[in-house]
Amino acid sequence: MLSASQINGCYPAVITPMKEKHGHVVIDWEKFFLLIEQAVDAGCTGIVIAGTTGQSSTISHAEHIELVSRGSVHARTYAERNGRTFQVIGSAGSNSTAESLYLMESILREARLDAFLHVTGYYNNPPQEGLLKHYTAVGDFALRNDVGVVLYNVPSRTKSNIEAETAIELAHHPAIIALKEASGDLEQVRRIIDGTRDQDFTVVSGEDDQVAAIIKLGGSGVISASANRWPREFQVLTELANAGEHEKAAELQAALLPCIRAVFCVKNPIPLHHMFDAAIRLPLVTVSELNTAARQKALDTIGQALAIEEFPWVTARAAL
Repeated sequence: MLSASQINGCYPAVITPMKEKHGHVVIDWEKFFLLIEQAVDAGCTGIVIAGTTGQSSTISHAEHIELVSRGSVHARTYAERNGRTFQVIGSAGSNSTAESLYLMESILREARLDAFLHVTGYYNNPPQEGLLKHYTAVGDFALRNDVGVVLYNVPSRTKSNIEAETAIELAHHPAIIALKEASGDLEQVRRIIDGTRDQDFTVVSGEDDQVAAIIKLGGSGVISASANRWPREFQVLTELANAGEHEKAAELQAALLPCIRAVFCVKNPIPLHHMFDAAIRLPLVTVSELNTAARQKALDTIGQALAIEEFPWVTARAAL
C-alpha cells in the first residue's frame, strides 16, 4: 500500500476520449493509451482514471471497470519499459456505499492499483456522520486488499463538503492516505493540513489554480484536469513548490492561468475533448454544439491557451 509520503507531484485526471462508431459514442482506446503515455513521458507521478474528468457519470460499470483495468496495465507496462515507476489511482466513488464497494471489488479482480479515489455523496448529500461511516467502510475494504484511499471533496459538483473535523478524523484510518481538496476554501485546507501533520496523510489540490498555494500550506501535489494538455508544466509546478521554491512556483502558476481558464471555460471535460478532437457522451456536448456565443467564447479562450509556447521554469527544469 502507498504511504502518504509517496503521494506527491502531478496526477493528470485522464479524460475518457470517445469516438463515433456505428451510431454510438464508444471509448477511443488508442487516444486513451496515448494520453497515459504522455503523462509518463512528462514525468508525472501517476494518473487518475475514470474520475469526474474521465466521464465517470456517463460510462457504464462495465466500461468503468475496463477503463481502470486496461489503463492500469498499459500505464505500468509503458512506464517499466521506459525505466520508470508510475502510480495508478482508479476512481470508484459513488453516492452509494454498496456501489463503491462493488466497483472496488470488481476492479481489483482485474487490475493492481495503488489507490482508489472516492468522491463524497453527490445528490443525497449525507451528513458528516454518514460520510464518516461511508469512508470507514471504504477504508476497511481497502485495508483488507492492501490498497490506499484518496478522499475527494468537490462541493461545487456534489453539494457535499467533507468538513475539516471529518477529514482529520478519517486521517486516522490506516488505509485513508490522502484528500483531493477541491472546495476552493484555503482556510479549510489549512485546518486539515494542520490537523493531520502527525498522521500518515496528505492533501493534494483538486483546484488547478490553487496548486502552489496548497503545497505552500503543506500539501504535496495535484490531481489535475488541465494536466491532460499540460502535464509537464503541472509536474514542474509541483516540483518547484515541493522544493520550497515558492516564488518560482507562483510565477508558473500565474502563467498557467489562461490554460486553466480554457479547460474550465465550459463544463469540464468538454473543452479537453475539443483540444484532443474526441467525441463526448450525452448529456455533455461538444464545443461545436454550443450556441453561437458560448461556442465562440470557448474557442477564443482555448485558442489563447494553446498559443502559449513557453512557460517559466519548465524548459530549464525539464533539462535537469
